[in-house]
Amino acid sequence: MREWRERLEERSFGWFVSVALLTAVAVVFCGGGFGGSPPVVGQTEPLTLALSAPQICETGPAQGYSGSNLRQDAEGNWIRFDVFVGYFGHAEVDVGWEVSGGTGPYRLTIDGETRDPAHEYVGASGTASVSCAMTSGAEAFIRSGVAERGYKEKPEVDSGVKTIPATVIDATGATAEASVNVYVVLKLGSSGDILESGKTYRAFEGLLTVPVGVDLEVVGGADGGGRSVYFLRVVGATTTIALEEWTHREVSRRVPEEEAHFHAVLDELVASAGLAPLIETNAQ
Repeated sequence: MREWRERLEERSFGWFVSVALLTAVAVVFCGGGFGGSPPVVGQTEPLTLALSAPQICETGPAQGYSGSNLRQDAEGNWIRFDVFVGYFGHAEVDVGWEVSGGTGPYRLTIDGETRDPAHEYVGASGTASVSCAMTSGAEAFIRSGVAERGYKEKPEVDSGVKTIPATVIDATGATAEASVNVYVVLKLGSSGDILESGKTYRAFEGLLTVPVGVDLEVVGGADGGGRSVYFLRVVGATTTIALEEWTHREVSRRVPEEEAHFHAVLDELVASAGLAPLIETNAQ
């Protein structure tokens, strides 16, 4: 039996990976003042905005990073001290935009930001690199010199649906709005990690969806018989299941008689292995 798992922050998961299984189409809202009436000859067409994005973004948790600096003390000695830089390491997802109607030029705000590390959000069409953190983009900053988005406060990074809103404003001040949903899949796999009810995670390199009504805790793992297994326990109970790493096939389960109702929960968990989460592609 080997030492099971270092904390997730120390593992290499490839933080900036977005998995595009399908393309989500945004809800489109027309700009104010035009309504649904057809334009008359010579009249500018209503301003509209459409978004598109992959349905899934996989990410690890954001990591805090510090740098160092030098200063002189009262005696003139140079002292090195730590300076907190911010939280980084969360994945990002490409969100495409298309503007029609109205009067150019166009300026956009997407997920609370007017730019990403590469460019500003301007023009009739383009692609924005949007953080997969649930935290509003208003809390983000662009780290100078490395073109990287970070947060001064620890952002919320978790599995679940993230709705990405956007607004476009044209040269006359007219506006239009749209939004698109992306399912964020958090990567876990360390002892003590909690997989919450109803959410889909990438655990030990495979997708698992936790049945509604229970939380699961990673309680360790083992190597034996030529395969690696990991153990999940129902939080607040003693029911435990062992799954094979990578394939997530069931190896064994321990369900006390008084907790027999958890058999159905474990069956549902095993059946979810490898299946992508189902979400509504459009925000309402």
